Amino acid sequence: MYDFVFGPLYTWISNIQFVVFFIDLIILIPLSFFRKARRFSGTVIMYSSYLFGLQLWLSGLMVTLQIWGVWAAIIGLLLLGVGVIPIALIATLFNGLWNEFIQLLLSVIIVFGSRILGAYLLKKATCDNVQLQ
Repeated sequence: MYDFVFGPLYTWISNIQFVVFFIDLIILIPLSFFRKARRFSGTVIMYSSYLFGLQLWLSGLMVTLQIWGVWAAIIGLLLLGVGVIPIALIATLFNGLWNEFIQLLLSVIIVFGSRILGAYLLKKATCDNVQLQ
């Protein structure tokens, strides 16, 4: 129903997010084992978490609009904008849409996991620089 608004944007962001996720997974995480590359890896992983968050937010907004309609989406947007994600999770849970629920939950884990990993690598890179001096 709302694909005419979000369809092209969501597809574009989702494709970029897919590529960035595999770059993080295959290149940046192994690269972070090297001391000199930790700051770069942490920074890129931290920035990629914002792309993952944008994709999650759009997914939450689209799911909320499709399942519970405009009023639920407005309520979610009034909850600091990020309320559409918990509302989408609750809507999929109450309607038995388990695949969508699991996809949203995994996206939440990826967003916060990459943000925590990026912050950890940046902190570790800073501690490594202090120890070297």
